[in-house]
Formats: sequence, C-alpha cells, structure tokens
Amino acid sequence: MNIEIIIKNKTIEVVLMSENMPKDNFFITKEHSLSEELLPSIDDLLIRNGLSTENIKKMILKSDMGENFTTHRIALTVVKAFNWSKTCG
Repeated sequence: MNIEIIIKNKTIEVVLMSENMPKDNFFITKEHSLSEELLPSIDDLLIRNGLSTENIKKMILKSDMGENFTTHRIALTVVKAFNWSKTCG
C-alpha cells in the first residue's frame, strides 16, 4: 500500500492506495492548515483502515504547485521524511 498526497488547484487530497486503486481518502480544505492537519489526518486514515505505518510501502507527492509554495514544501518534507524512515528500519 502507498499513500499519495495530491495537490491540485489548491486542493489537498490524501489517498490510501492498494494495488493502484484508491481504498480511502480525505481532503484538507482549510487554507494555511496543512502543517497542523496533515500528520494527524494520515494517522486517522491508517487507524480507520486498521493499518500502521509498517503497512505503507511509500508516500508519493503529486503536485501542480511549484516548489516555492509552502504547501508543496510541507507535503514534500513529510513524503521525504516518511520514505527515508522506511530505509532506516
């Protein structure tokens, strides 16, 4: 399973993917709240599906925003940190 963070037209969707098919998702709609909502929301998504981070192979970011936008940088940092942690275990 993977988690995809999709940023499109200033809408943020986090999707739990199983065999390239969406299994569950949520949206973050409040502006300027990504840094506060992203990690707890991912945790809720995993709990809701009876999973832990050990069940997730990797995170992927798909964004139509440039790298100079804070939203993109926050999401990219979470993705990179998660994927890095999978190599340390």
